Amino acid sequence: MGGGEEQERRRLVLALVAVLLLGSFQVSQGELKGDYSKLSGIIIPGFASTQLRAWSILDCPYSPLDFNPLDLVWLDTTKLLSAVNCWLKCMLLDPYNQTDHPECKSRPDSGLSAITELDPGYITGPLSSVWKEWVKWCIEFGIEANAIIAVPYDWRLPPSLLEERDLYFHKLKLTFETALKLRGGPSVVFAHSLGNHVFRYFLEWLKLEIAPKHYIQWLDEHIYAYFAVGAPLLGATETVKATLSGNTFGLPVSEVTFL
Repeated sequence: MGGGEEQERRRLVLALVAVLLLGSFQVSQGELKGDYSKLSGIIIPGFASTQLRAWSILDCPYSPLDFNPLDLVWLDTTKLLSAVNCWLKCMLLDPYNQTDHPECKSRPDSGLSAITELDPGYITGPLSSVWKEWVKWCIEFGIEANAIIAVPYDWRLPPSLLEERDLYFHKLKLTFETALKLRGGPSVVFAHSLGNHVFRYFLEWLKLEIAPKHYIQWLDEHIYAYFAVGAPLLGATETVKATLSGNTFGLPVSEVTFL
């Protein structure tokens, strides 16, 4: 993780702390009012920032390593290096209809652990750390465990199929509503990279899901603030390269494979 990205995430956690802890009081007509301790922080991760796990049994004939249900696919560097053909079967979707490979399919993991380290391990963990340090800073600042909620998704899918296959937007709506009931207040949205587009699609989906006159009311009740971090394309120009020529993220796979 580069120094610039680390500073960006440090600013992000400081913003969360300011909202969830330091902002517990508000000056109004010379008096301190307000209780922001009821807010929740909801994280929508970026592209390739969620663990994917196998949901199949795949025998790899040219490797001692097979894929079994719940095995890490993204990102298991050991299987990537020793069984790349099997790994690709579990990783790639059909380029025309985004369906799973006939022999293997993968699904996103859930919870905060799905976005902290993509490949946990003594060496690989720090190299694949995404939100781990951010969560660690939240703990150091004393933010409650139930105040931070991750909403991972299958970043290989277009938004329409996120809802069609996984009911992701329905689940995201329930996440906001559950956080309100649990903590007693609205949520602060932290979206990173592709997660910003996912959140925007969610807002458009929400307009069609609930009555127009209730749309603004729902937003006011459930969303306190929105922080867009590294939003494409002006915020993360690397996505242009990924779209035009593919991006391997340094993995030993040709860029053509990812197109």
